[in-house]
Amino acid sequence: MHEIHFLEDLFKDILHHLSQHNAKNVTQVFLELGEFTEINEECLRFFFKEKSQGSALENALFSIKHIPQQRVLRLVSFDYD
Repeated sequence: MHEIHFLEDLFKDILHHLSQHNAKNVTQVFLELGEFTEINEECLRFFFKEKSQGSALENALFSIKHIPQQRVLRLVSFDYD
């Protein structure tokens, strides 16, 4: 399942940005998935919940939007308190 590898890369990128912005937690993750990315949304949501436990992403709102283009866009918001 490439969803796990995808999430590992996503978490790595997000946590890198978290440290760059001196933030404590991730509050929201917005993900746009192109229709040909071949990523199963249900698996992605399951693994996001499992892999985020105990991390700065644990309570983050995880939103996925499907788009016609073949791209992936990640938007993240942080909690600075």
